[in-house]
Amino acid sequence: MKRLITVLGLFAGTFIFSQTSDAKARELVKIMGADKLAISGMKSQIQELKKTSPEISDEFVKEFISEITPEKIIEVYAPIYMKYYTEPEMDELIKFYKSPLGQKGISLVPSIMKESIEAGGKLGRETAIKVKERLNKKAGYQNPPPPMPEKTENK
Repeated sequence: MKRLITVLGLFAGTFIFSQTSDAKARELVKIMGADKLAISGMKSQIQELKKTSPEISDEFVKEFISEITPEKIIEVYAPIYMKYYTEPEMDELIKFYKSPLGQKGISLVPSIMKESIEAGGKLGRETAIKVKERLNKKAGYQNPPPPMPEKTENK
């Protein structure tokens, strides 16, 4: 009987810990605005996809977006946060993100991400041009190529 009570106590403790960790992970996802950021990113991606795939109807987009709710994002993200953070770490993160500095950081994420993506794209394009020019020079190509010799008629 004592063994049964001990085993049940261990399971109950694990269940209670799991519930509090889950609640904290959900709170952390929500405080960080990860749910809103994910939905915003999804909407942007769908609009970009529509540009390249015009067969995607407005009705499909509307229905798709209505299916992905902040609650579903939180439900999907919370286990990921629980995987990487302990409960005490989540407590500290929640405390930080509730602070003025944490709130400022959260509010700046979209702008920082947008500018970072633009800067990374620019760096990638500039680097590609330099590398291409260097490899073309190494191979003996000119950019632009020299003009074609004029044809002369033999008479």
